[in-house]
Order: sequence, then structure tokens, then C-alpha cells
Amino acid sequence: MKTKISIGVIIIAMVILMAVSGSAMAARTVPAGNESSVINVQTAAKVDGAFQARTELALQQGTGNLSPPLGSGDQIATIVYSENTMGISGDTDYTKNTHINTGNVVNGQDNVQTDRILTYDAGVGGILVSSENVLVQTVATETTADPGCCGWTANETLPAEDEIVQAGSSMNVVEVSAHSSSGVRAISDSPGTTVELDYSIDAHGINQTPGTMDNPAIGSATAYVDGMIMAGTSNGTGTGPTPSTLVEYHDVTSVDGLFDLSKEVKYTSSPN
Repeated sequence: MKTKISIGVIIIAMVILMAVSGSAMAARTVPAGNESSVINVQTAAKVDGAFQARTELALQQGTGNLSPPLGSGDQIATIVYSENTMGISGDTDYTKNTHINTGNVVNGQDNVQTDRILTYDAGVGGILVSSENVLVQTVATETTADPGCCGWTANETLPAEDEIVQAGSSMNVVEVSAHSSSGVRAISDSPGTTVELDYSIDAHGINQTPGTMDNPAIGSATAYVDGMIMAGTSNGTGTGPTPSTLVEYHDVTSVDGLFDLSKEVKYTSSPN
């Protein structure tokens, strides 16, 4: 039988990052190549004993060379996702759906999407550690829009830009029920389609009554978001802008003990 002392933390956080400007000073989606691929993966596992799940994903799409220096007007979009979960002994119930689309998408669709539900009870001597991270980066050199191209006004100057945002979480627990999801969009040839990153995690106790601490999760957990938004003129090396606009954001929430932790992150960027 488990004894739980009446000390706990309930944390609910929402972070919204937006990079939108009246001039073309925000991240631009990158058109897909001549071929596209779609990958769907569904995983379900229940185990009394050892458990491990690992995912590594890197997706890049460019209008030219993927390695610097970039030519005039070249763009590169990078999406990275990773998860590593390992349970030593205990009861684990794990489901995860992953969707990857390297083609052009529109608002409301994602190039990478994940949804994970994890329940773990250590029993005697068990422990579970888990980490998850999702990242999007868009880099472009300065250029002048061609007439009728990509929704821009003819001869409008599109500045150099480098925007990178990542979010994620980690847990070291003996009891938890957690739901996390992510979605990233960066590849599109449709005017008005935004670059976007969403990440959320809700970690609480098994059979916990929402909004209470009657049966919380046990252990430690962290949820975070980091962002850097930079725009300006090309620095002449093809490696990034000399910034006239710079935004940096760092947000970390950590708990240790009996806890209920929820965090939502939404990043959207689109030149007007």
C-alpha cells in the first residue's frame, strides 16, 4: 500500500509565441520538392517489466543547397523530433501515433504530428524516465519577390531571417498518467500558410480527480520552451541575417514530489 504525504503542486501554463509583422519580417514556409512521402506509425504496448520506446526524426526541406552558404532568396526549413522513454520494472501502458508528411500542407495540417499516452506504476523498485523534444527552424536569405510569386507583392523585399523554436518535457517518476502531443508545419507553397509549432503535456496521477491533489503523480518533471526570432539584412556570408529584430524567449517549469503538471506551447509565424 502506498502512503502519500499531503504536499503537492498543481501547475498549468500556456505559452503563445507569435512572429507577425506588417512587413515581411517573419518565418516563411518552404515549398516541397518534386516528390513527397507520408509515414504513419501506430504503437501500442502493455508490459509488466522492462519497457523502452525511442523515436528520432529530422526533416529538412530547402529551395536550394541544404548546407550554408545559402544563395540569394534561398530558404531551409528544419523539423526535429525525439522521444526516449525507459521503464525499469513496473506496469507500463503506452500508445503513440506518429504522422510525417514531407509534402505541401496548409493551415490546419502538419508536416509532423505526434500523440502519446503513457501510464506507469512502479510497484516495488521500479522507475520510469522519459524525455521528448520538438523543434522547428526556418532560415532564409534576403531577396526581392518576383511578380506573382508566393503571394508577395512584386519587388517587395523579403528580409533575411532565422527563427528557431523548440519545446519539450522530461519525467523521472514512479507513478504517472501523461498525455503529450506535438505538431509542426513548415513546408507549404500556399500563400498565407503559417510556420507553426504546437506542444502540450499533461502529467498527473493515475485515477486523479481533475483539479485536485487526491492522487497525484509521484516523482519529478520538467516542461519547457525556447525560442529565438531574428530578422534583418543578409550578412553577406549566406549563413544568416544581421539582425534588426531579435526576440529570445526561455521558459522552464519543474516540479518534484507529488505533482500535477500541464503546459501548452503554440508558436505561429507568418509575414503579412
